[in-house]
Amino acid sequence: MVTAMGNRGWLFLVCLCFLGDLFGQGKKLKQPQEPGKGLVTGGYEFIAKDEFGTLGLSGAMMRAEGARKAQGKALSPQMQKSFDSLLTPFEKSKGLGTANYFECVAWYKQLAATFPAYCFLQSIGLGDAGKDIYVLKLNGPAMGSMDRFGNGDLGIEAGPKVEATPIVKVLINNNIHPGEPEGTDASMILLRDMLFFGQYWQQVLAYLQLHVICQYNVDGTLTRSGTSRANQNGPVEYGFRGNAQNLDLNRDFIKLDSRNAKSLVGLMAMEQYDLFIDNHTSNGADYQYVLTYFHTRPEKLQPGLTDVLLPFEKSLKERLQSNQWPTAPYVETMKTVPDSGLFAFWEGGRYATGFAALHHTLGYTVETHMLKPFSQRMLGTLAFMEQFLIAATAPSLRNEFSTVRRKNVDFAPKPIGKWMPIQFQLDQTKFTEIDFLGFESGYRPSEISGADRLVYDRTKPWSKKVKYYDQYRCADSVLVPSAYIVPFAYSDVIQKLKLNKVVCKPIPFDTVAMLRVSYIAEFKTVNHPYEKHYMHHGVKTRDTVLAVQLRAGDVVVPITSVNAKFVVSVLEPRAADSYFAWNAFDGVLMQKEGYSDYVFEDLAADWLKDHPEKRAEFLRKKANDSEFAKDAWGQLNWVYKQSAHYEKTHNLYPVYRLD
Repeated sequence: MVTAMGNRGWLFLVCLCFLGDLFGQGKKLKQPQEPGKGLVTGGYEFIAKDEFGTLGLSGAMMRAEGARKAQGKALSPQMQKSFDSLLTPFEKSKGLGTANYFECVAWYKQLAATFPAYCFLQSIGLGDAGKDIYVLKLNGPAMGSMDRFGNGDLGIEAGPKVEATPIVKVLINNNIHPGEPEGTDASMILLRDMLFFGQYWQQVLAYLQLHVICQYNVDGTLTRSGTSRANQNGPVEYGFRGNAQNLDLNRDFIKLDSRNAKSLVGLMAMEQYDLFIDNHTSNGADYQYVLTYFHTRPEKLQPGLTDVLLPFEKSLKERLQSNQWPTAPYVETMKTVPDSGLFAFWEGGRYATGFAALHHTLGYTVETHMLKPFSQRMLGTLAFMEQFLIAATAPSLRNEFSTVRRKNVDFAPKPIGKWMPIQFQLDQTKFTEIDFLGFESGYRPSEISGADRLVYDRTKPWSKKVKYYDQYRCADSVLVPSAYIVPFAYSDVIQKLKLNKVVCKPIPFDTVAMLRVSYIAEFKTVNHPYEKHYMHHGVKTRDTVLAVQLRAGDVVVPITSVNAKFVVSVLEPRAADSYFAWNAFDGVLMQKEGYSDYVFEDLAADWLKDHPEKRAEFLRKKANDSEFAKDAWGQLNWVYKQSAHYEKTHNLYPVYRLD
């Protein structure tokens, strides 16, 4: 191996030995692959075997070294020194550790200082702990179209110049759950190797604008231990799921309770990314895979965007498989174990990828398996991101992202007057059968309770077909207006809309307009707080048209082809993640005035005499509803609610529709 690598390749020899220490027996180097396989032509791939079978565990720097050796090239002494200084905490700890906040920030600052012409580090705002959230912005086209990389420091001639049009914009998010930190370390290695060995990434970088959130939940990243993830295999220390307000930031993209979410939402709404990756570690069942993932559900996308999502997904899956990374859909089981069938996860707007879809960004959530060693999970995340970027910038797809977006979003007809889905339900009558690699499961008495407990037997792996339910049907829809009107009183709602780059036009003077309105007819509320709220669900509304008094400063929110998905999902009260569901309008649900029975009895009797049509309706209700006939208070209250004494703003949803 020393002869093959040469003296200049000592660093990579060390890296390979270090990976060998991680993965034990069954190691070998696979010779350079044919073009189109692996990261680059002439790359090496590291193969490791463990109790779960053969897994392709690859690092860009190893493949780059293989390609450089094939040309007899090496890093210059100056660049070698820079590279050495940018080994990650993961590498220095032999795969046992992950970068803490301060290590991560210092590392990224050094990387940006080393390559100022091609990347820069920017704070997008503060987290709730008062620490900066950083994004590394990589200028791929600047790297992908130059004659020589790094001002000649590498001493390697690049390939031919590439005309970089169009550009695919990608955002990678890490540490939204700091106890699941694989993405942090994988992104550091990915970016470093792209910058040091950019010539081998040239056909990717020429068409790529890549932004990486270093550690999104900086608050939770600061709260380190090795105990909060009881069902997870490493690293030695990691962060905590909750942020400084103890919020799960992967539930905060609509309600925006945290500074963290406001910072990231502002970036995502402004940049309008084509693709988005959110890196995670799984919870749940046991199975053979290191790497699972899910993508934005096609049912929620603007028509036409599925035309690029589905071929992209096919290409990505094939690339991972050909690089010896078998994958499965994120494992959500129909019952307890995978044998019972799997179903596609539905990510509402509260989740990162669900929110991204509302802004027409195709989102992917990576879920590595929590029981696999941290080193394998990190390398799985790295392999996913590599193949993701290669697939996204492939000639067959890179033109599609911008073309499809322009045609189906930016310049599409406004959906005004059309019905738009706001609730979806899993269709349990439709499924496909997929190959799945699992373990036999069973039950045995618990040593704690004596009751039966679930166990998986890893000595008995299986491969078989399982049912996969991956189709959702519309469960509710609404008629899209030409505009919504939000009263000035709800300034927090208006600010959230503006943060999402939704145009809000103030009304210049008081006026009265005939508008379509909704009354909240029914709703349910959870019994326990959920992410700082008592969420509403099962909402039913009654629509009517009223003359509404509008005030100067109330805002008109015009519907466009770009904002319709987001605006409808947050302003329609029956939508699952609407602002109403998150308690933004709870004030209207409380009646402010009432009556004393002994006073209103006489008023009610007189009112019925003066309104014979209502009296007839009242008598019919008594005759046809036995419970109502026995309810003296209910009868009096019915009369009260029909009379002019009852406040008409009770349960009146205070967002109006201009049709």
